[in-house]
Amino acid sequence: MAEHGLSIKKTQLQSKYDVIIIGAGIGGLVSGAFLAKSGKKTLVVEQHNIPGGYCTSFKRKGYVFDSAVHHIGGCSKHSIVGRCMKELGIELEFFGLDPMDSLVFPSFSIDIPADIDSYKSSLQQRYPAEKENISRFFDELIKLYRAIINESENSPTLERHRGHTYGAMLDSFFDDPELKTVLAGQWGYLGSPAREISSTGMCQMLVNYLRDGAFYPKGGTQNFANAFARSLRDSGGDLLLSSRVEEIFLKDNRVTGVRLDSGKEISAEYVVSNIDARQTFFDLIKEEVDRTYLDRMRGMKVSPSYFLLYLGLDPALDLSDFRRGFYHSPNDQWKYISAPTKVDKSLAPKGGQEITVVATIEEKYDDIEDWKDLKDRHTKGTIRYLEDFVPNLSKHIEVIEAATPRTLERYTLNSKGAAYGWAVTLEQSGPGRPGNKTPVDNLYLAGHWTNPGPGVCAVVSSGWRVANMILRNER
Repeated sequence: MAEHGLSIKKTQLQSKYDVIIIGAGIGGLVSGAFLAKSGKKTLVVEQHNIPGGYCTSFKRKGYVFDSAVHHIGGCSKHSIVGRCMKELGIELEFFGLDPMDSLVFPSFSIDIPADIDSYKSSLQQRYPAEKENISRFFDELIKLYRAIINESENSPTLERHRGHTYGAMLDSFFDDPELKTVLAGQWGYLGSPAREISSTGMCQMLVNYLRDGAFYPKGGTQNFANAFARSLRDSGGDLLLSSRVEEIFLKDNRVTGVRLDSGKEISAEYVVSNIDARQTFFDLIKEEVDRTYLDRMRGMKVSPSYFLLYLGLDPALDLSDFRRGFYHSPNDQWKYISAPTKVDKSLAPKGGQEITVVATIEEKYDDIEDWKDLKDRHTKGTIRYLEDFVPNLSKHIEVIEAATPRTLERYTLNSKGAAYGWAVTLEQSGPGRPGNKTPVDNLYLAGHWTNPGPGVCAVVSSGWRVANMILRNER
């Protein structure tokens, strides 16, 4: 899926840049595109041979599969992704998804419309005894979202919820356990269940989707990443693929540049790390850094990873009744199942179809001794599970690919294949998450290891925010 001409050659590297960005995930690409547009000599370095991080695609026998991101929120002209694209002059075709999701539980299911008022009305019809509480809850959710986005530290709404989990927030509004289960049913987007996840983290994700809907980029999520890479290039910035930063140089607690795996040293006024924050400070920086900051980072919990299954299917399989969304099992286990060819037929050859699955994984990374066995077990078990909803599925499979946490770690270098950076727990959200500015002068963090957190909207926001911080600092 690499696009010809996106990457410069190593021989084209300059010896000095204003800004070097490590990692071409979406946060890094957004930051680089804005900095280059503002006239900064910018280099983005990426160890993979394609840009995008988790927002990439790959091809097998004519089928285009999205690696990990299966749709994007905030793409309307008034939301964060849409505004970002407009500012950068990026034009990209999207398919709107409606319903944006379905929630399938063992004893019931529900569709989530791509409109917050429609969703609220449908919940009020389904749970009439909670009608007023549902209105109050959504009003509060919008207020909280605005306070978070505007960084209103003195907001009473933010003060009310900052110290509480999303589960506690639901308990404060509702009595009906099924309604609370529904309103928590999309926690898989952030990786921690309602009793652990922060109310502010869940609020950001939910409102971005519920207020603005979910969107699928035509041709696959790689096209979304490539659009930002082209914007970087068109503004005079450089993207270097298939190359790793092995060291960040400091002098008097200030960044001075980096060394690549080729041995080449490049100087820079600023460095932005869009990669694993722990690796940034414990592997790439050799000098002494603020001990309190490092001790705090050592004690932080990495988010879970997951198993992924990609199926290419022949045209004869009937997917007309298939529902895209979260399929929940007991004990906080879920599978996110989608059929992207129902939205975009161009992803498969000659009328072919796709089903992709993202699933929680129970085994702990360090305890897994046989990764091939794990992949085989989960592949077979997931196909059996799918056949409860899509009968005779296995007879129509033309392509099978699967990925484990080790696969995700290999392609993104995220510790243990972490899907969301740091876990989005109460203690690790908002001020509990490492900020974009670090104790090292002119070293910044972007992406899902910093604020505001995981998800495409959040990392777009972080990349844009870091670019503005650097530009303000320059002014």
